[in-house]
Parts: sequence; structure tokens; C-alpha cells
Amino acid sequence: MPIAWIGLLIVALSLAVAAQDNTAKAKISNAPLTAEQIAVYRAVLKDYLRESDGALNLANVTEPLDHSRPMFDESCYATIKPGTTTTGELMAHHLDAAVTRNTRIVLVDPGRQQEAIEKNDPQNLVKRAVDDHEEVIDKQVDDSVKRAFETGLFTLSEIVFDKEHRHAVVSYSFVCGALCGNGDTLILEKIGHTWKVTKRCGGWVS
Repeated sequence: MPIAWIGLLIVALSLAVAAQDNTAKAKISNAPLTAEQIAVYRAVLKDYLRESDGALNLANVTEPLDHSRPMFDESCYATIKPGTTTTGELMAHHLDAAVTRNTRIVLVDPGRQQEAIEKNDPQNLVKRAVDDHEEVIDKQVDDSVKRAFETGLFTLSEIVFDKEHRHAVVSYSFVCGALCGNGDTLILEKIGHTWKVTKRCGGWVS
């Protein structure tokens, strides 16, 4: 595997681990999501699932929008002026069925889902092939990847709105193993009464 790809995989893995750590440290807000926040999250989920027929395991708690991530491109939304200033305290929200409104999306506990991810990680099959010299056929690889995607965890970040609440910034991550997943930071714009994804920043794939 080329060195550049190995470096990208390591960075992607570190992002997923950092996100889980930040979520664990975050203070869960007692305030319910606003109708506007729900609309933005629905738009993100609709955009992510637009070319997929499969189900999605959605973490039932958000993670902080982490500006310190190595692949977080703040210049992507430099023209957006945040409507609120950060207090330095990491915040998160619980998600409920109002966000999903889709039978293909299942709200799950992140900790419990992580156990399923580790169990079905495609790296387990690779490890057996390399360390134990076990013969691995293509069907086993395909089945392993399929199970990994079925048990993967999709996590939404907190949302940052601009002062006029015409634009929103939100990140997501999908983790299905140590070196299996993807994520991005999105810019959404309110067009009429509908939120639309208009820009993507700092995406990663592993």
C-alpha cells in the first residue's frame, strides 16, 4: 500500500477516535432540539442517503463540532459569521425520532454499537489472513465489508448557524472499523423554507 494512503488511513482513524473522545467529554444539553436544528439534520441525512438503499445506524447523541481536527478546513466557510460565540465548553444533544423520520434510520447507543463495529471490522479478516496465514476468498471479503457497513455508526456534530440563520455548518462521521469509514463537514443554506447542502469541506475516507 502506498505511503500516502497509509498516512490517510491513520489520519482517518485518529479523527474517529478523537470524535469519540470529545463526545464522551461533552456536556449533554437539557434543551430539546429546535425545529431549525431538526430540519438541518434531516437535510444532512437525506443528502447522505440519497444514493443508498441500506439502513443507517444513527448515534442518539451528537458530538461537538471540532475545529481542531487536522482535516477541518475552516477557510471553507470563512465568509460565514457564527451567530454565537463558543464558551469553551463542549456541548452535545440527544437525538430522537423527530430527526430521523425515516424507517431506514435506526437510533442507537454509540457505546453498544461500537462493540458491533469491533466484532465485524474487516480488519479482523485481514489479520487472520496475515498473522494466521488463513486462506481468504473474495466472497469472505465481500461479506465482511457488507457486515461492517450494516453495523457502522453514523454520528452528527453540533450545528453552527450564522447570525442570520441562513447558513449552517455541521460535520458527520461514519465509522465501520479501524480503517473503514468516511466523513465530511458540510455547509447548508436555507433556500426558501428548505435547507440544502451547498458546499463540502475537509472530507475523509478510509
